[in-house]
Amino acid sequence: MLIPRDFNENRFVYDAMMPVFPLIAQQCIDDYQLDQGICLDIGAGSGHLGTEIAKITNMKMYYIDIDPEAMALAKSVVAASNIDNETHFIQADICQGLPLEDNFADFIISRGSMWFWEDKVKGTEEIYRVLKKGGTALVGGGLGRYIPSTMRRRLTAHRRNVGHPEGYRRLTAEELGAVAIQAGISEFKIIEEKPKVKKGGWIEMHKPME
Repeated sequence: MLIPRDFNENRFVYDAMMPVFPLIAQQCIDDYQLDQGICLDIGAGSGHLGTEIAKITNMKMYYIDIDPEAMALAKSVVAASNIDNETHFIQADICQGLPLEDNFADFIISRGSMWFWEDKVKGTEEIYRVLKKGGTALVGGGLGRYIPSTMRRRLTAHRRNVGHPEGYRRLTAEELGAVAIQAGISEFKIIEEKPKVKKGGWIEMHKPME
């Protein structure tokens, strides 16, 4: 995820979203029975989502982002969290390839960064490449289903008022499905936010054992 140039003036992502990260993390743990193994937080930005996953699992965490300022911020967030998980930080462009071997990660989360990728199909292909057989990846963006309705309304209104950084464009459910098909993902489903919105949601992809 690219850190907005006016980061100090526009702190929507990093302040208003703080209550959401633990909820999305808990949803991932509940849905995918996460505890051990390797987790990648791609487009990690501030690193808060990956760190919330680390707090309630024993997973080895890899924070990945194209922006060096984001990596510096993620390192400071991790240091302040006092987690004891093994952690790694990688500055890389998902669309140009990750410096990781095939079938590397048990779980991959990428929230919000896909909307900035220059080549969404290539980025999705790369995530699938490094995902282990039997693993799961969740790519896209949203507030998750554990968020209270009052918080969802407040954050949605706040997001409309604040706006988004240059280059940000959410995809519709149909567009997300088309990306997964073009990327050759054999097992996936599209998870739409509820109540349904015109844009946003997730690609949940699984890599078969065979």
